[in-house]
Amino acid sequence: MLSQVNPVPPMDRLHAIRDRFAAGGSVSEFILVLTTILVMMVILYAVMRHGVRRRQGVLNHQRKLFDQLIRSQDLGVGHRDMLRRIARDLRLEHPTVLLLSPQLLRIHANQWMSATQVVSDSQRLQIDELSTHLFGSH
Repeated sequence: MLSQVNPVPPMDRLHAIRDRFAAGGSVSEFILVLTTILVMMVILYAVMRHGVRRRQGVLNHQRKLFDQLIRSQDLGVGHRDMLRRIARDLRLEHPTVLLLSPQLLRIHANQWMSATQVVSDSQRLQIDELSTHLFGSH
């Protein structure tokens, strides 16, 4: 008949390893503990790196969606570039907000012009043309 083995709690196991080292433990035990710590650090790094890549991927998907949408709008190069500059300079997390309504486009365009100090009649005219092209006359 097999005898049942009681599992040793993790803290007792760690205390036993500490006691062995204090009493002059072997080099192989030291290498085992060091390897375990290194493996745990590598796993932690991999998990953290995966989280960073995942967050970056979400941002890239939003920018890709924005680029696809402005390409599908039959906009001129100047208008597309302006939309990209507004989104980039304002660091919009969701740049497609510029394409939702003329009011949102105007708000963000005004913020952009104020932040970059690019306020000219030609810029305002270009934003008006862009708004008319995207949303019709309003």
